[in-house]
Amino acid sequence: MNMKKGLTAFIPAAGLCLFLAAGTVFFDPAANAAPAHQTKLDTAADTYILKAGELNVRKEPNKQGVIVGTLRSEDAVKVKQLEGADWAEINYKGQRAYISTHFLMKEPMKAVTAKQTDFYTPTLETGKKSSVKAGETVNVLGWGFSHDGGFDRKWAYVTYGGKAGYVKTADLAQK
Repeated sequence: MNMKKGLTAFIPAAGLCLFLAAGTVFFDPAANAAPAHQTKLDTAADTYILKAGELNVRKEPNKQGVIVGTLRSEDAVKVKQLEGADWAEINYKGQRAYISTHFLMKEPMKAVTAKQTDFYTPTLETGKKSSVKAGETVNVLGWGFSHDGGFDRKWAYVTYGGKAGYVKTADLAQK
């Protein structure tokens, strides 16, 4: 391998490692989390939809891992944690198993507004303020951002009425 090709492969990999390391140290979502008694959304395990005809479920997070079963397209799975960028740990028939992340699509979490709440679209800072009535369903896509670049779980990034925007997490309950 010549030096130019080696550096071309090394630089993006090193950048990804630094980004992931920074995420664990500097972007602590819990640091800006709303108090537990206010937040009614369970985000312990994210749900994904499979987008593959059949997907092998493996005992180890690699292509050489023993196949313990298969999942089909449109099956929903709860991801316990990610093993690098390529593998997701799941619970398969009561045991720890792994699937490739390359065939997963995030399923939005559904929530219902517990009371009438303000809705800022497209952003909190410059968005237009409207409201969502109590009892309406929204799709939770993620969280707001804090001023230091981390997550601010006091704000949920949602879709409602064909628009994406922000509502207070404390005003939502899991559906």
